Amino acid sequence: MEKKFAKILALLLAVSLLLAGCAPMAQEAPAGLEAGETFEEIEYSRPDIPQMEQAVARLQESLEKLSLPSTLRKQIESCYDCYYNYDTMLSLADIRSCQDLSDSFYREEYAWCLENRPRVQQLMDEMYLSCARSMYAPLMETFFFWDGFMDQYGGEEAQDQPEEIYELYRRENELINSYRSLIAQPYIELDGQSLNYQESLAAASEEEAYRLIRAYYEQYDQLLGDIYAQLVSIRRQQAQLLGYDSYEQMEYAVVYERDYSPQQAREYLDDIKEYMVPLYEQLMDSQAYSYIYWEYMPQEELLDILAGAAENMGEEIEGSFSFMAEHRLFDVELRPNKASISFQAYLSDYEAPFLFLSPYGDQSDVLSFAHEFGHFTDAYINYNAYETTDLAECFSQSMEYLTLFYLDGTMEEEEAEELLFYKVLNTLELYVGQAAIAEFESRVFSLPDQQLNTDNINRLYLEICMDYGLCDGTTEEQSWGWIDISHLFESPFYVISYPVTNDIAMQIFALELEQPGQGLETFSRMLPRTYDSLMPTVEEARLESPFSQDRIVSALACLESVLDSVKKF
Repeated sequence: MEKKFAKILALLLAVSLLLAGCAPMAQEAPAGLEAGETFEEIEYSRPDIPQMEQAVARLQESLEKLSLPSTLRKQIESCYDCYYNYDTMLSLADIRSCQDLSDSFYREEYAWCLENRPRVQQLMDEMYLSCARSMYAPLMETFFFWDGFMDQYGGEEAQDQPEEIYELYRRENELINSYRSLIAQPYIELDGQSLNYQESLAAASEEEAYRLIRAYYEQYDQLLGDIYAQLVSIRRQQAQLLGYDSYEQMEYAVVYERDYSPQQAREYLDDIKEYMVPLYEQLMDSQAYSYIYWEYMPQEELLDILAGAAENMGEEIEGSFSFMAEHRLFDVELRPNKASISFQAYLSDYEAPFLFLSPYGDQSDVLSFAHEFGHFTDAYINYNAYETTDLAECFSQSMEYLTLFYLDGTMEEEEAEELLFYKVLNTLELYVGQAAIAEFESRVFSLPDQQLNTDNINRLYLEICMDYGLCDGTTEEQSWGWIDISHLFESPFYVISYPVTNDIAMQIFALELEQPGQGLETFSRMLPRTYDSLMPTVEEARLESPFSQDRIVSALACLESVLDSVKKF
C-alpha cells in the first residue's frame, strides 16, 4: 500500500475512533464473583480451541479489508475472551488436580490443557502478527495494544516463530505431564509388595520411613532423571532455534524479563557462598533448629492468625484477606493426596486470585501462608496486571517479614518470638539452599550432550550441595534430593528470583525493625505499582539494588543482629 493512502486511512480511523468515544483498548473487567459465591461453585468446562481458531480467522479476514474500528475492537476482544477462558480453565484444572492428586478427571483435564497450550500460544502470536502487519498497523498500538507493540510484532526484527518451535513446546509439555503423572501417586516395590508411597510414609515408624524414602529415591531417581535430561535437551534446542546463545540467557530475557544478567547472578551466588555459607554451617552444626518447638496447628487457627495480622496491617491488605475469605479462595488444609507445592493462581474470568498451600500443620505454616498471601494481595490489588517474576516475589517475601511484626493479639508473644527465630534460620537456608539450586541448574544446562544423564546430574548436585554446606557427601541419598524440586521440571531458572528478591524483602524487614510502620509504609507504596519490573520499582522505593556492593554483607549483618536479640543459644 502507498504511504500516502496509509496516512489517509490512519487519519480516517483516528477520527472514527474519537467520534465513537473510543479510548486506547484495555481488557474489559470480567463479571467477577457474585457476593457470597465461593470457589467450589466455579464450574470447569474444557476450553474450546476451535472457537479461538475461528475468532482469530475472523479478525484476520477483517484486517485484509476496510473494516470499522468497532468491528476490529469487538473481534480482538473475542480473541482475548477465548484466551482468558483457556487460561482460567487451565488454572482451575491445575488447582483441583493439586487439591486431590487421586482425581483422575482433573489430572487428565490439566494434561489436556497443557498439551494444547502451544496451540493457544501460536494463535495469540498469529493474532498479534496479523494486526501489526495489517493496513491498520499505524493505529493498532495507540488504540488497541500497548506501548512497544509495533516494534515487538511489526518492526524490522519481528518475525514469525519457526513452526518447529511449537513442536518443541508440545514435546516439553508432554514431558511435564509425564513428570506430574509419576509424582502424583508414586508406588514403590518393597519387601515383595507394591506400596502407595505417600500412604505408607504417613503411617510408618521412623525406621520404616527411612526404608520407604530410600526405596522411593532408588526407584524414582532414574525415572525422573531421564525426564529432566530430556527436558534440558529440548529446552536447549528451543534456545538454539530462536537464536539465543543459551537457554539460560533466553529465560532471563524472554520469560522473566530480568533487569540483571546471568553473569550478575553468578557473582551474586559467589557472594552468598563467601558470606552466608559460614554462618549457615555454624548454625547447622549447633543444631539451631532443635531450639524450636512446634505444636499442631489446625486450619482454623492458621486462618485466624493471618486474618488478625491482615487486620493489623489494615487498608488494602485487610481488604484482600476479606475478599479471599468471603469467596473461599484458598486451600490451606492438611490432608492426604494433596500436592506438596504452594502457589497462587489467577482465575481471569472471575477476577479472582486463588491461594494454595501445602502445610506442615504447625506454626511454620504462618510464614508459608503469608508468602502466598503476598502474591494473592498483589494479584488482587493490581487485577493480576503483568509484572516480572522478580517483582512478584518481592511482594510475597516482604509479606512474610511484615507479618512477623503484626501478630499482636493473634499469637502468644513466646510463639511469635519463636517464629522470628525460625524466620532468620529459614532466611539463611533460603539464601544458601536456593543459591545452590540456581548454580546447579545453570551448570546442568552447560553439560555437554554426551554427559547429560542422571548419574552426572546426581554427581553435580552432590558436589554443589557440599560447596554450599548443605551436606557432607557421605551418603548416596544426598545426591538424589534434586528430583523433589518441581521448579527444575516446570519453571526452569525461576529459583534465582528467591535469593535476589529476598534482599529487597530484607531491606523492608530492616526498615520495620528500625521504626515500626516504616517497612509497611514502603511496602504499601510499592504495592499499586508504577513499574512492572524489579529495578525501577526498587529505585522508586529508595531501596538498594541487590547487586550493589556489600549488599549481602548488610543482609548478613541484619540477620546476625536479630539472632543476637533472640538469644536462643
